[in-house]
Amino acid sequence: MCGYKVILTADETLMCNYGGNIFLGFMTTGPVSGFKPFNIAMNFLLKPIPLDSNGRALIAPLSLRIVESVLVDSNVVKPDEIVVTHPKSLSKVISEETKIIGISVMDPKGLGPASSTFSGPYGLIHSEPYSAYMFRKLIKSDVIQRARKWSSIVVGGPGAWQLSMNDMEKLGIDVLFIGEAEEEVPKLFRKIIEGWRPEKPTIITSNPSRSIPRIKGATICGLIEISRGCGRGCEFCTVTMRVLRHKPLGDILHDVNMNVKAGQRSICLHAEDVLQYGGTAFKKRPDLVLKLFKSVMSVEGVKFVSVSHAALSSIAENPRLVLDISEVLALTKSRWLGYQTGIETGSVKLIGKLMHMKPYPFTPKEWPDVVEEAFKVSSEFNWVPAATLIVNLPGEGPEDVLATADLVDRLNPYKSLIVPLLYVPMTNLHGHKARRLLEDADDAYWELYRVIWRHDMKWVSVLAKEYLAETNPKISLPVKFFISFVKNLINPLIELKLSRIKALEVTHKIGT
Repeated sequence: MCGYKVILTADETLMCNYGGNIFLGFMTTGPVSGFKPFNIAMNFLLKPIPLDSNGRALIAPLSLRIVESVLVDSNVVKPDEIVVTHPKSLSKVISEETKIIGISVMDPKGLGPASSTFSGPYGLIHSEPYSAYMFRKLIKSDVIQRARKWSSIVVGGPGAWQLSMNDMEKLGIDVLFIGEAEEEVPKLFRKIIEGWRPEKPTIITSNPSRSIPRIKGATICGLIEISRGCGRGCEFCTVTMRVLRHKPLGDILHDVNMNVKAGQRSICLHAEDVLQYGGTAFKKRPDLVLKLFKSVMSVEGVKFVSVSHAALSSIAENPRLVLDISEVLALTKSRWLGYQTGIETGSVKLIGKLMHMKPYPFTPKEWPDVVEEAFKVSSEFNWVPAATLIVNLPGEGPEDVLATADLVDRLNPYKSLIVPLLYVPMTNLHGHKARRLLEDADDAYWELYRVIWRHDMKWVSVLAKEYLAETNPKISLPVKFFISFVKNLINPLIELKLSRIKALEVTHKIGT
Protein backbone atom coordinates (compact mmCIF):
# COMPACT_ATOMS: atom_id res chain seq x y z
CA MET A 1 0.00 0.00 0.00
CA CYS A 2 2.89 2.38 0.68
CA GLY A 3 5.59 3.40 -1.76
CA TYR A 4 3.60 5.98 -3.69
CA LYS A 5 5.87 8.62 -5.20
CA VAL A 6 2.94 10.92 -5.98
CA ILE A 7 -0.19 11.42 -3.91
CA LEU A 8 -3.07 13.49 -5.28
CA THR A 9 -5.90 14.84 -3.16
CA ALA A 10 -8.24 17.79 -2.55
CA ASP A 11 -10.19 19.17 0.36
CA GLU A 12 -13.39 17.58 1.64
CA THR A 13 -15.69 19.88 -0.35
CA LEU A 14 -14.19 18.46 -3.55
CA MET A 15 -13.70 14.83 -2.47
CA CYS A 16 -17.45 14.31 -2.12
CA ASN A 17 -20.07 13.12 -4.63
CA TYR A 18 -22.87 15.41 -3.36
CA GLY A 19 -25.32 12.53 -3.21
CA GLY A 20 -24.91 12.00 -6.96
CA ASN A 21 -26.24 15.50 -7.75
CA ILE A 22 -23.41 17.66 -9.03
CA PHE A 23 -25.32 20.95 -8.73
CA LEU A 24 -25.47 20.46 -4.96
CA GLY A 25 -21.74 21.10 -4.99
CA PHE A 26 -22.54 24.81 -5.01
CA MET A 27 -23.65 24.47 -1.40
CA THR A 28 -19.97 24.26 -0.45
CA THR A 29 -19.69 28.00 -1.15
CA GLY A 30 -22.02 28.67 1.78
CA PRO A 31 -20.92 29.88 5.25
CA VAL A 32 -19.43 27.58 7.89
CA SER A 33 -21.28 29.52 10.61
CA GLY A 34 -24.11 32.00 10.99
CA PHE A 35 -27.00 29.91 9.64
CA LYS A 36 -27.56 26.65 11.53
CA PRO A 37 -30.13 25.01 9.18
CA PHE A 38 -27.64 25.29 6.33
CA ASN A 39 -24.86 23.79 8.44
CA ILE A 40 -27.09 20.84 9.36
CA ALA A 41 -27.71 20.15 5.66
CA MET A 42 -23.97 20.38 4.94
CA ASN A 43 -23.17 17.78 7.60
CA PHE A 44 -25.21 15.28 5.60
CA LEU A 45 -23.89 16.40 2.21
CA LEU A 46 -20.14 16.23 2.85
CA LYS A 47 -19.68 12.47 2.91
CA PRO A 48 -16.31 11.02 1.80
CA ILE A 49 -15.96 9.39 -1.60
CA PRO A 50 -15.49 5.59 -1.55
CA LEU A 51 -11.96 4.14 -1.39
CA ASP A 52 -10.54 0.69 -2.00
CA SER A 53 -8.55 -1.23 0.58
CA ASN A 54 -5.35 0.56 -0.47
CA GLY A 55 -6.82 4.02 0.04
CA ARG A 56 -7.28 4.58 -3.70
CA ALA A 57 -10.31 6.71 -4.63
CA LEU A 58 -12.94 4.85 -6.67
CA ILE A 59 -14.26 8.20 -7.91
CA ALA A 60 -12.38 11.51 -7.84
CA PRO A 61 -12.52 15.10 -9.09
CA LEU A 62 -11.99 15.41 -12.84
CA SER A 63 -9.01 17.72 -12.31
CA LEU A 64 -7.14 15.04 -10.34
CA ARG A 65 -7.98 12.37 -12.91
CA ILE A 66 -6.43 14.56 -15.60
CA VAL A 67 -3.20 15.05 -13.60
CA GLU A 68 -3.11 11.32 -12.85
CA SER A 69 -3.45 10.51 -16.55
CA VAL A 70 -0.79 12.90 -17.85
CA LEU A 71 1.74 11.71 -15.27
CA VAL A 72 1.24 8.05 -16.13
CA ASP A 73 1.02 8.65 -19.90
CA SER A 74 4.26 10.68 -19.77
CA ASN A 75 6.02 7.86 -17.85
CA VAL A 76 6.75 10.18 -14.95
CA VAL A 77 5.34 7.50 -12.65
CA LYS A 78 4.04 3.98 -13.05
CA PRO A 79 0.35 3.34 -12.25
CA ASP A 80 1.27 1.76 -8.91
CA GLU A 81 3.44 4.74 -7.93
CA ILE A 82 0.60 7.26 -7.87
CA VAL A 83 -2.63 7.38 -5.87
CA VAL A 84 -5.66 9.67 -5.69
CA THR A 85 -7.11 9.62 -2.18
CA HIS A 86 -9.38 11.36 0.30
CA PRO A 87 -7.65 13.72 2.79
CA LYS A 88 -8.80 11.58 5.73
CA SER A 89 -6.77 8.68 4.29
CA LEU A 90 -3.52 10.57 3.73
CA SER A 91 -1.86 9.06 6.79
CA LYS A 92 -2.41 5.59 5.30
CA VAL A 93 -0.74 6.31 1.96
CA ILE A 94 2.03 8.81 2.72
CA SER A 95 5.48 7.36 3.33
CA GLU A 96 9.05 8.62 3.17
CA GLU A 97 9.06 7.47 -0.45
CA THR A 98 6.45 10.11 -1.28
CA LYS A 99 8.08 12.88 -3.30
CA ILE A 100 5.04 15.00 -4.14
CA ILE A 101 1.66 15.70 -2.57
CA GLY A 102 -0.47 17.36 -5.22
CA ILE A 103 -3.56 19.26 -4.08
CA SER A 104 -6.28 20.46 -6.44
CA VAL A 105 -8.11 23.62 -5.42
CA MET A 106 -11.37 25.19 -6.59
CA ASP A 107 -11.87 28.05 -4.14
CA PRO A 108 -9.03 28.05 -1.59
CA LYS A 109 -9.64 31.55 -0.21
CA GLY A 110 -13.36 31.85 -0.87
CA LEU A 111 -12.84 34.49 -3.56
CA GLY A 112 -14.96 32.88 -6.26
CA PRO A 113 -18.20 34.58 -7.37
CA ALA A 114 -20.51 32.18 -5.53
CA SER A 115 -18.57 32.07 -2.25
CA SER A 116 -18.05 35.85 -2.32
CA THR A 117 -21.80 36.29 -2.70
CA PHE A 118 -23.03 33.85 -0.07
CA SER A 119 -20.14 34.14 2.43
CA GLY A 120 -17.17 36.26 3.38
CA PRO A 121 -16.83 40.00 4.01
CA TYR A 122 -18.97 41.03 1.03
CA GLY A 123 -21.51 38.23 1.00
CA LEU A 124 -24.90 37.37 2.40
CA ILE A 125 -23.53 35.99 5.68
CA HIS A 126 -20.16 37.30 6.84
CA SER A 127 -18.56 33.97 7.59
CA GLU A 128 -15.83 31.98 5.90
CA PRO A 129 -17.18 29.61 3.20
CA TYR A 130 -16.80 25.86 3.52
CA SER A 131 -14.55 25.81 0.44
CA ALA A 132 -11.90 28.03 2.07
CA TYR A 133 -12.26 26.54 5.54
CA MET A 134 -11.80 22.96 4.31
CA PHE A 135 -8.80 23.84 2.14
CA ARG A 136 -7.04 25.52 5.05
CA LYS A 137 -7.89 22.56 7.27
CA LEU A 138 -6.28 20.21 4.77
CA ILE A 139 -3.13 22.19 3.99
CA LYS A 140 -2.41 22.90 7.67
CA SER A 141 -3.14 19.35 8.83
CA ASP A 142 -0.47 17.56 10.81
CA VAL A 143 -0.11 14.86 8.18
CA ILE A 144 0.63 17.37 5.40
CA GLN A 145 2.98 19.52 7.46
CA ARG A 146 4.86 16.44 8.70
CA ALA A 147 5.30 15.16 5.15
CA ARG A 148 6.88 18.45 4.09
CA LYS A 149 10.14 17.23 5.62
CA TRP A 150 10.63 14.95 2.62
CA SER A 151 7.83 15.81 0.15
CA SER A 152 7.09 18.87 -1.97
CA ILE A 153 3.58 20.33 -1.71
CA VAL A 154 2.27 21.29 -5.16
CA VAL A 155 -1.05 23.12 -5.41
CA GLY A 156 -2.95 23.72 -8.63
CA GLY A 157 -6.41 23.66 -10.14
CA PRO A 158 -9.10 26.15 -11.23
CA GLY A 159 -8.79 28.18 -8.02
CA ALA A 160 -4.99 28.45 -7.93
CA TRP A 161 -5.19 32.09 -9.04
CA GLN A 162 -6.53 33.04 -5.60
CA LEU A 163 -3.28 32.18 -3.79
CA SER A 164 -0.39 34.65 -3.44
CA MET A 165 3.26 34.20 -2.58
CA ASN A 166 2.41 35.31 0.96
CA ASP A 167 -0.26 32.59 1.19
CA MET A 168 2.26 30.01 0.02
CA GLU A 169 4.71 30.99 2.75
CA LYS A 170 2.06 30.91 5.47
CA LEU A 171 0.56 27.59 4.37
CA GLY A 172 3.74 25.75 3.45
CA ILE A 173 3.12 25.43 -0.29
CA ASP A 174 6.29 24.74 -2.27
CA VAL A 175 4.95 25.14 -5.81
CA LEU A 176 1.80 26.85 -7.07
CA PHE A 177 0.83 25.69 -10.56
CA ILE A 178 -1.50 28.00 -12.52
CA GLY A 179 -2.91 26.89 -15.86
CA GLU A 180 -3.55 23.66 -17.73
CA ALA A 181 -1.68 20.58 -16.61
CA GLU A 182 -1.07 18.57 -19.76
CA GLU A 183 2.15 20.19 -21.04
CA GLU A 184 4.00 21.42 -17.95
CA VAL A 185 2.94 19.22 -15.00
CA PRO A 186 4.88 16.16 -16.25
CA LYS A 187 8.06 18.27 -16.56
CA LEU A 188 7.60 19.73 -13.08
CA PHE A 189 6.81 16.44 -11.36
CA ARG A 190 9.67 14.60 -13.05
CA LYS A 191 12.08 17.33 -11.94
CA ILE A 192 10.90 17.05 -8.33
CA ILE A 193 11.01 13.24 -8.33
CA GLU A 194 14.58 13.40 -9.63
CA GLY A 195 15.60 15.44 -6.59
CA TRP A 196 14.80 19.11 -7.17
CA ARG A 197 13.16 20.99 -4.31
CA PRO A 198 12.48 24.72 -4.51
CA GLU A 199 14.43 26.75 -1.96
CA LYS A 200 11.51 29.18 -1.68
CA PRO A 201 7.86 29.14 -2.81
CA THR A 202 7.68 29.02 -6.59
CA ILE A 203 4.85 29.92 -8.96
CA ILE A 204 4.67 28.21 -12.36
CA THR A 205 2.22 29.19 -15.10
CA SER A 206 1.41 27.23 -18.22
CA ASN A 207 -0.24 27.81 -21.56
CA PRO A 208 -3.30 25.98 -22.91
CA SER A 209 -2.59 22.40 -23.97
CA ARG A 210 -3.15 20.98 -27.43
CA SER A 211 -5.31 18.07 -26.31
CA ILE A 212 -7.40 16.70 -23.45
CA PRO A 213 -6.27 13.30 -22.11
CA ARG A 214 -8.30 10.17 -21.49
CA ILE A 215 -8.88 9.55 -17.80
CA LYS A 216 -7.79 6.42 -15.95
CA GLY A 217 -10.47 6.33 -13.27
CA ALA A 218 -14.05 7.32 -12.60
CA THR A 219 -15.00 10.89 -11.77
CA ILE A 220 -17.35 12.45 -9.24
CA CYS A 221 -20.90 12.49 -10.61
CA GLY A 222 -19.60 10.97 -13.86
CA LEU A 223 -18.23 14.34 -14.99
CA ILE A 224 -16.52 14.07 -18.39
CA GLU A 225 -14.79 16.91 -20.20
CA ILE A 226 -15.85 17.16 -23.85
CA SER A 227 -14.53 20.63 -24.69
CA ARG A 228 -12.26 23.23 -23.16
CA GLY A 229 -12.27 26.98 -23.62
CA CYS A 230 -14.96 29.17 -25.11
CA GLY A 231 -13.72 31.87 -27.43
CA ARG A 232 -16.46 34.43 -26.78
CA GLY A 233 -14.03 36.83 -25.09
CA CYS A 234 -16.07 38.22 -22.18
CA GLU A 235 -13.82 40.61 -20.27
CA PHE A 236 -14.70 39.29 -16.79
CA CYS A 237 -14.11 35.59 -17.53
CA THR A 238 -10.77 33.86 -18.09
CA VAL A 239 -12.41 30.75 -19.58
CA THR A 240 -13.80 32.71 -22.52
CA MET A 241 -10.32 33.94 -23.39
CA ARG A 242 -9.00 30.40 -23.93
CA VAL A 243 -9.00 28.81 -27.35
CA LEU A 244 -11.84 26.34 -27.93
CA ARG A 245 -10.79 22.69 -28.21
CA HIS A 246 -12.81 19.47 -28.36
CA LYS A 247 -12.13 15.94 -27.18
CA PRO A 248 -12.53 13.25 -29.87
CA LEU A 249 -15.71 11.21 -29.54
CA GLY A 250 -13.73 7.99 -29.08
CA ASP A 251 -11.90 9.45 -26.10
CA ILE A 252 -15.17 10.68 -24.59
CA LEU A 253 -16.69 7.21 -24.90
CA HIS A 254 -13.59 5.75 -23.24
CA ASP A 255 -14.16 8.07 -20.28
CA VAL A 256 -17.84 7.12 -20.19
CA ASN A 257 -16.89 3.45 -19.95
CA MET A 258 -14.41 4.18 -17.15
CA ASN A 259 -17.32 5.62 -15.15
CA VAL A 260 -19.75 2.84 -16.03
CA LYS A 261 -17.21 0.23 -14.88
CA ALA A 262 -17.14 2.01 -11.52
CA GLY A 263 -20.91 1.63 -11.21
CA GLN A 264 -21.93 5.11 -12.33
CA ARG A 265 -25.06 5.20 -14.48
CA SER A 266 -25.42 8.94 -14.95
CA ILE A 267 -22.90 10.86 -17.04
CA CYS A 268 -22.42 14.63 -16.98
CA LEU A 269 -20.88 16.19 -20.09
CA HIS A 270 -18.73 19.18 -19.21
CA ALA A 271 -17.96 22.16 -21.43
CA GLU A 272 -18.48 25.90 -21.20
CA ASP A 273 -21.19 25.39 -23.83
CA VAL A 274 -22.08 21.78 -24.60
CA LEU A 275 -23.92 22.92 -27.74
CA GLN A 276 -20.61 24.18 -29.15
CA TYR A 277 -19.13 20.67 -29.26
CA GLY A 278 -17.31 19.99 -32.51
CA GLY A 279 -17.68 23.56 -33.75
CA THR A 280 -16.03 26.92 -33.34
CA ALA A 281 -16.93 30.14 -31.57
CA PHE A 282 -18.58 31.26 -34.81
CA LYS A 283 -20.03 28.05 -36.26
CA LYS A 284 -22.03 25.33 -34.49
CA ARG A 285 -22.09 21.67 -35.53
CA PRO A 286 -25.52 20.43 -34.39
CA ASP A 287 -24.91 17.12 -36.18
CA LEU A 288 -21.84 16.39 -34.03
CA VAL A 289 -23.60 17.47 -30.83
CA LEU A 290 -26.54 15.16 -31.50
CA LYS A 291 -24.17 12.31 -32.43
CA LEU A 292 -22.39 12.86 -29.11
CA PHE A 293 -25.58 12.50 -27.06
CA LYS A 294 -26.76 9.47 -29.03
CA SER A 295 -23.36 7.79 -28.69
CA VAL A 296 -23.10 8.33 -24.94
CA MET A 297 -26.67 7.17 -24.34
CA SER A 298 -25.95 4.03 -26.37
CA VAL A 299 -23.13 2.93 -24.02
CA GLU A 300 -24.34 -0.10 -22.10
CA GLY A 301 -25.04 0.83 -18.50
CA VAL A 302 -25.72 4.54 -19.09
CA LYS A 303 -29.17 5.55 -17.85
CA PHE A 304 -29.02 9.31 -18.23
CA VAL A 305 -26.81 12.05 -19.65
CA SER A 306 -26.74 15.54 -18.14
CA VAL A 307 -24.70 18.61 -19.00
CA SER A 308 -22.77 21.18 -16.98
CA HIS A 309 -23.21 24.34 -19.07
CA ALA A 310 -25.06 25.58 -22.15
CA ALA A 311 -25.11 29.07 -23.64
CA LEU A 312 -28.45 30.84 -23.99
CA SER A 313 -27.51 32.15 -27.42
CA SER A 314 -26.82 28.60 -28.62
CA ILE A 315 -30.23 27.46 -27.37
CA ALA A 316 -32.01 30.38 -29.04
CA GLU A 317 -30.07 29.70 -32.25
CA ASN A 318 -30.74 25.95 -32.33
CA PRO A 319 -34.18 25.10 -30.88
CA ARG A 320 -34.39 22.02 -33.12
CA LEU A 321 -31.17 20.66 -31.60
CA VAL A 322 -32.60 21.17 -28.10
CA LEU A 323 -35.71 19.22 -29.17
CA ASP A 324 -33.63 16.42 -30.70
CA ILE A 325 -31.49 16.04 -27.56
CA SER A 326 -34.61 16.03 -25.41
CA GLU A 327 -36.01 13.16 -27.46
CA VAL A 328 -32.74 11.20 -27.18
CA LEU A 329 -32.82 11.64 -23.39
CA ALA A 330 -36.58 10.97 -23.16
CA LEU A 331 -37.11 14.11 -21.10
CA THR A 332 -40.43 14.91 -19.45
CA LYS A 333 -41.77 17.73 -17.28
CA SER A 334 -40.54 15.96 -14.16
CA ARG A 335 -37.45 14.30 -15.69
CA TRP A 336 -35.69 17.33 -17.06
CA LEU A 337 -32.18 18.38 -18.04
CA GLY A 338 -30.64 21.01 -15.78
CA TYR A 339 -27.84 23.23 -17.02
CA GLN A 340 -25.80 26.17 -15.78
CA THR A 341 -25.81 29.31 -17.86
CA GLY A 342 -25.02 33.00 -17.62
CA ILE A 343 -27.49 35.79 -18.18
CA GLU A 344 -25.08 38.17 -16.39
CA THR A 345 -27.04 41.34 -17.19
CA GLY A 346 -30.13 42.64 -18.90
CA SER A 347 -28.30 45.81 -19.88
CA VAL A 348 -27.71 46.10 -23.61
CA LYS A 349 -25.05 48.72 -22.87
CA LEU A 350 -23.01 46.42 -20.63
CA ILE A 351 -23.38 43.45 -22.96
CA GLY A 352 -21.98 45.56 -25.78
CA LYS A 353 -19.17 46.96 -23.65
CA LEU A 354 -18.00 43.89 -21.71
CA MET A 355 -19.21 40.80 -23.59
CA HIS A 356 -20.26 41.74 -27.11
CA MET A 357 -19.71 38.18 -28.43
CA LYS A 358 -21.88 36.57 -25.75
CA PRO A 359 -25.12 36.88 -27.80
CA TYR A 360 -23.50 35.67 -31.06
CA PRO A 361 -24.92 35.02 -33.66
CA PHE A 362 -27.30 37.66 -32.31
CA THR A 363 -26.36 41.25 -31.46
CA PRO A 364 -25.95 42.85 -28.02
CA LYS A 365 -29.11 44.88 -28.70
CA GLU A 366 -31.06 41.62 -29.00
CA TRP A 367 -29.70 40.09 -25.77
CA PRO A 368 -32.81 40.45 -23.54
CA ASP A 369 -34.97 38.85 -26.26
CA VAL A 370 -32.36 36.10 -26.79
CA VAL A 371 -32.45 35.27 -23.07
CA GLU A 372 -36.23 35.08 -22.96
CA GLU A 373 -36.36 33.00 -26.14
CA ALA A 374 -33.78 30.56 -24.72
CA PHE A 375 -35.81 30.22 -21.51
CA LYS A 376 -38.95 29.65 -23.58
CA VAL A 377 -37.28 26.96 -25.71
CA SER A 378 -35.84 25.34 -22.58
CA SER A 379 -39.26 25.25 -20.93
CA GLU A 380 -40.91 23.78 -24.01
CA PHE A 381 -38.40 20.95 -24.33
CA ASN A 382 -37.81 20.27 -20.61
CA TRP A 383 -34.46 21.91 -20.07
CA VAL A 384 -34.13 23.87 -16.82
CA PRO A 385 -31.61 26.72 -16.51
CA ALA A 386 -29.72 27.58 -13.34
CA ALA A 387 -28.77 31.07 -14.43
CA THR A 388 -26.38 33.60 -12.94
CA LEU A 389 -26.48 37.38 -12.92
CA ILE A 390 -23.37 39.42 -12.18
CA VAL A 391 -23.89 42.26 -9.73
CA ASN A 392 -21.61 45.32 -9.76
CA LEU A 393 -20.12 44.90 -13.23
CA PRO A 394 -17.62 47.62 -14.20
CA GLY A 395 -19.52 50.69 -15.35
CA GLU A 396 -22.85 49.43 -14.01
CA GLY A 397 -25.39 52.13 -13.11
CA PRO A 398 -28.93 52.06 -11.67
CA GLU A 399 -30.43 51.96 -15.17
CA ASP A 400 -28.45 48.79 -15.96
CA VAL A 401 -29.58 47.12 -12.74
CA LEU A 402 -33.22 47.99 -13.41
CA ALA A 403 -32.90 46.65 -16.97
CA THR A 404 -31.75 43.35 -15.45
CA ALA A 405 -34.68 43.40 -13.03
CA ASP A 406 -37.07 43.91 -15.95
CA LEU A 407 -35.54 40.94 -17.75
CA VAL A 408 -35.85 38.69 -14.67
CA ASP A 409 -39.49 39.69 -14.43
CA ARG A 410 -40.00 38.50 -18.02
CA LEU A 411 -38.56 35.09 -17.09
CA ASN A 412 -41.00 34.41 -14.26
CA PRO A 413 -43.20 31.96 -16.25
CA TYR A 414 -40.30 29.60 -16.95
CA LYS A 415 -39.13 26.90 -14.53
CA SER A 416 -35.63 27.97 -13.54
CA LEU A 417 -33.34 29.20 -10.80
CA ILE A 418 -31.71 32.63 -11.00
CA VAL A 419 -28.78 33.55 -8.77
CA PRO A 420 -27.07 36.96 -8.39
CA LEU A 421 -23.29 36.77 -8.02
CA LEU A 422 -20.92 39.55 -7.04
CA TYR A 423 -18.44 40.56 -9.71
CA VAL A 424 -15.01 39.10 -8.95
CA PRO A 425 -12.16 40.27 -11.22
CA MET A 426 -9.29 37.79 -11.57
CA THR A 427 -6.85 40.70 -11.22
CA ASN A 428 -7.06 44.12 -9.57
CA LEU A 429 -9.18 46.42 -11.70
CA HIS A 430 -8.20 50.06 -11.41
CA GLY A 431 -11.06 52.25 -10.26
CA HIS A 432 -13.48 49.41 -9.59
CA LYS A 433 -14.99 49.43 -6.09
CA ALA A 434 -16.11 46.22 -4.40
CA ARG A 435 -19.72 46.16 -3.24
CA ARG A 436 -21.26 44.29 -0.32
CA LEU A 437 -24.29 42.32 -1.40
CA LEU A 438 -26.76 43.79 1.09
CA GLU A 439 -25.15 46.65 3.01
CA ASP A 440 -24.20 48.58 -0.14
CA ALA A 441 -27.40 47.86 -2.08
CA ASP A 442 -29.28 50.92 -3.32
CA ASP A 443 -32.89 51.12 -4.52
CA ALA A 444 -32.12 49.63 -7.92
CA TYR A 445 -30.34 46.61 -6.39
CA TRP A 446 -33.17 46.01 -3.95
CA GLU A 447 -35.60 45.97 -6.86
CA LEU A 448 -33.40 43.40 -8.59
CA TYR A 449 -33.18 41.28 -5.44
CA ARG A 450 -36.95 41.48 -5.05
CA VAL A 451 -37.73 40.04 -8.50
CA ILE A 452 -35.00 37.38 -8.18
CA TRP A 453 -36.21 36.28 -4.75
CA ARG A 454 -39.83 35.98 -5.84
CA HIS A 455 -38.84 34.12 -8.98
CA ASP A 456 -36.80 31.59 -7.02
CA MET A 457 -39.40 31.16 -4.27
CA LYS A 458 -41.92 30.33 -6.99
CA TRP A 459 -39.80 27.53 -8.43
CA VAL A 460 -37.36 26.24 -5.78
CA SER A 461 -39.65 23.69 -4.11
CA VAL A 462 -40.72 22.25 -7.45
CA LEU A 463 -37.13 22.03 -8.64
CA ALA A 464 -35.91 20.39 -5.43
CA LYS A 465 -38.69 17.80 -5.44
CA GLU A 466 -38.00 16.80 -9.04
CA TYR A 467 -34.20 17.08 -8.98
CA LEU A 468 -33.84 15.04 -5.79
CA ALA A 469 -36.49 12.45 -6.65
CA GLU A 470 -33.98 9.60 -7.02
CA THR A 471 -31.43 10.84 -4.46
CA ASN A 472 -30.63 8.93 -1.29
CA PRO A 473 -32.99 10.23 1.43
CA LYS A 474 -29.99 10.77 3.72
CA ILE A 475 -28.98 13.56 1.35
CA SER A 476 -32.30 14.70 -0.12
CA LEU A 477 -34.24 15.06 3.15
CA PRO A 478 -31.78 17.49 4.81
CA VAL A 479 -31.62 19.56 1.61
CA LYS A 480 -35.41 19.60 1.35
CA PHE A 481 -35.63 20.52 5.04
CA PHE A 482 -33.31 23.47 4.44
CA ILE A 483 -35.37 24.65 1.45
CA SER A 484 -38.60 24.24 3.41
CA PHE A 485 -37.10 26.22 6.29
CA VAL A 486 -36.16 29.05 3.92
CA LYS A 487 -39.51 29.09 2.15
CA ASN A 488 -41.74 28.85 5.21
CA LEU A 489 -39.77 30.77 7.84
CA ILE A 490 -37.23 32.97 6.07
CA ASN A 491 -39.36 33.94 3.06
CA PRO A 492 -42.04 35.81 5.13
CA LEU A 493 -39.28 37.80 6.85
CA ILE A 494 -37.66 38.64 3.52
CA GLU A 495 -41.01 39.68 2.06
CA LEU A 496 -41.64 41.93 5.04
CA LYS A 497 -38.24 43.57 4.62
CA LEU A 498 -38.78 44.02 0.88
CA SER A 499 -42.18 45.58 1.51
CA ARG A 500 -40.72 48.04 4.03
CA ILE A 501 -37.94 48.98 1.60
CA LYS A 502 -40.51 49.53 -1.14
CA ALA A 503 -42.60 51.70 1.19
CA LEU A 504 -39.54 53.78 2.07
CA GLU A 505 -38.80 54.24 -1.62
CA VAL A 506 -42.33 55.47 -2.27
CA THR A 507 -42.19 57.83 0.74
CA HIS A 508 -38.84 59.19 -0.46
CA LYS A 509 -40.16 59.83 -3.97
CA ILE A 510 -43.27 61.59 -2.64
CA GLY A 511 -41.08 63.72 -0.37
CA THR A 512 -38.87 64.81 -3.25
